[in-house]
Amino acid sequence: MNTINSNLSTDSQQQNNDKPRTRRQRKALPSLPSTTSATEMVDVEYRCKVDTTPITWEQLPLYSMFSLSPDGSFPQVKISKSRRFELRSANSFPCGSGRCYRVMF
Repeated sequence: MNTINSNLSTDSQQQNNDKPRTRRQRKALPSLPSTTSATEMVDVEYRCKVDTTPITWEQLPLYSMFSLSPDGSFPQVKISKSRRFELRSANSFPCGSGRCYRVMF
């Protein structure tokens, strides 16, 4: 006696005349516009609050923004227990321990 799953698979193969399924090709999407130089970019200023007392790396919750300097320059995001994401360069770097300042936009 066949199980339900095996009946479904044989029924679907009989409906398709025992042809294997082929995937459709993806449609070609138009390319995204890119900036050729920094002069085409828009200057933006953000205002944020920076905590005055530093906290340890272990106390900082995941996905929280922080800065290594008390003035809040170069904000970063804690993405795991041992990695940080730098917003300026859009790269992640290892980080083991230390003190940092919370940044809130």
